[in-house]
Amino acid sequence: MDAKKLLVGTLNGTVGAMATAFVIWEVLLADYFSSQMPGVEAVNPPDMVLLVIAAATHALLLTIILGWKSPASGSQAMKDGALVGALLWAGVNLWNTGSYGMWTMQGAFTDALMSAFPFAVAGFAIYWTTMRGELQSGRIVQGDEPGSY
Repeated sequence: MDAKKLLVGTLNGTVGAMATAFVIWEVLLADYFSSQMPGVEAVNPPDMVLLVIAAATHALLLTIILGWKSPASGSQAMKDGALVGALLWAGVNLWNTGSYGMWTMQGAFTDALMSAFPFAVAGFAIYWTTMRGELQSGRIVQGDEPGSY
């Protein structure tokens, strides 16, 4: 993957992930998650610079992984993104729970499961802006060979 695709995928993945994460953690489930983190207070207002850098880091990681995997469709990129997000955040949440007592177990696993959604949206955004053109420009995908039905 060239630098332009890496940058475009990272930017679009960041926007998709940030928008989805805002809806999940700030609108829909803010009260739930505040009760799942005993002794931890949210920063008010949140430091948006750090949140954007974190989302961009995740989008960069996902762009690299999807570049290696070369998903054949947007839905496959969403599945791959969701899996990466859920596993990544399950590990981070369990680490933080074991080290700092930051989460309840229910909260840690719920957060990891919900993290699949922003990563899925980011995966689709990355696929749509960086990989879809390869499919249209002649890259042969399994099942597209002449004579395959």
